[in-house]
Amino acid sequence: MHVNPRKRHDAGIELWTLAQIFKQYRSDVTDQMALRLAILANPDLGEIYLGSPVRRDAVGEVKKFLLG
Repeated sequence: MHVNPRKRHDAGIELWTLAQIFKQYRSDVTDQMALRLAILANPDLGEIYLGSPVRRDAVGEVKKFLLG
């Protein structure tokens, strides 16, 4: 999967913003873990950012983790 570098950059910014929001819910989450959670929570952006497929069934698990 080839991704335009500009789209990848933009997706990364959106994912990073989402990751920072996730860190507000769970202060024990590292930056790296928060970014991984953001990728799982938004697989469309995750696929653009990574250039590879992302699980699409993890959104509910991310929500449980953040609120639990």
